[in-house]
Amino acid sequence: MNNSQKNSNAGGSDSITILRECAVLLEEKKGENIAILDLRGVNSYLDYFLIVTGNSHVHCRSLARGVMKLMASRNRSARNKADLNSGWIILDFDEIIIHIFTEDLRGFYQLEKLWSDAVTIGG
Repeated sequence: MNNSQKNSNAGGSDSITILRECAVLLEEKKGENIAILDLRGVNSYLDYFLIVTGNSHVHCRSLARGVMKLMASRNRSARNKADLNSGWIILDFDEIIIHIFTEDLRGFYQLEKLWSDAVTIGG
């Protein structure tokens, strides 16, 4: 099974289920201010963002590793090689993109404000 087959349910209920699983995992790992944005109505090539804040670079790296492990257990592989030493870790799983920020970088980039037309889904 190739990646396009694994991730063929773009935008479907499977994505919402996985997003919610990611949100629960991130909350359990003490991620803060978790937000899920549905971008399908405002962008033609993005479906969902999950945004979370970690309290340090080490915490952000731990959050990212947890998400990657969960996604691997759901047969989802990242399309990118994430920089786990950054204050903004991006994990691209096709229709789901996870943004893990330190507090200062999340405040600087303000993705929720940039994508304010998107629908917010409860985590």
